[in-house]
Amino acid sequence: MATKIAKISEKRDYRLTKQRLIILEQVRKNYAHPTADVIFNQVKKRISSISLGTVYRNLRWLAEHGLLKEFMIGKVSHFEARVDSHVHFVCEQCHGIEDLEGYKDKGLIKQLQSLAKKNKFMIRSENYEVRGICKKCRKTASPKKLVPELFCIACGSLNDDLKQETPVCQACSFKVNCNYIKK
Repeated sequence: MATKIAKISEKRDYRLTKQRLIILEQVRKNYAHPTADVIFNQVKKRISSISLGTVYRNLRWLAEHGLLKEFMIGKVSHFEARVDSHVHFVCEQCHGIEDLEGYKDKGLIKQLQSLAKKNKFMIRSENYEVRGICKKCRKTASPKKLVPELFCIACGSLNDDLKQETPVCQACSFKVNCNYIKK
């Protein structure tokens, strides 16, 4: 890996320091889309004198030079070695982040890029995100925790038919304070 990166740095006319190489290596090893703090703790094991500020600066430098991708989930920066356009799945229970694999047609991403170009927007970064409940959390959590908005607060019954114009609990006809009624 170091040889490949050295060749890239020669072509692009910039210097990859030992610190940058180690930080890049840690991000490439970590498939969980780590934060700067997580990367700092990993790098600190190899370079005891490194500071969190140095890790932040180098992560940003690596991202600016296209060797890493930085993206935000909420107000937190995450980093990954995969720099192509792709979709992240974010679990609302455990807050895990995974690359959403398996979609064959990247038409949606291309369509969004084309739409931005048509409207004369200059894309500086892309972050496509889908939110929901991951497989692991779905196995362990109760349905009321997964989709509380589908349960009537009056009687606790499941109300999965949200197509009604005026949603009413099918079990008890409660509607004034029912969780799933849009106010």
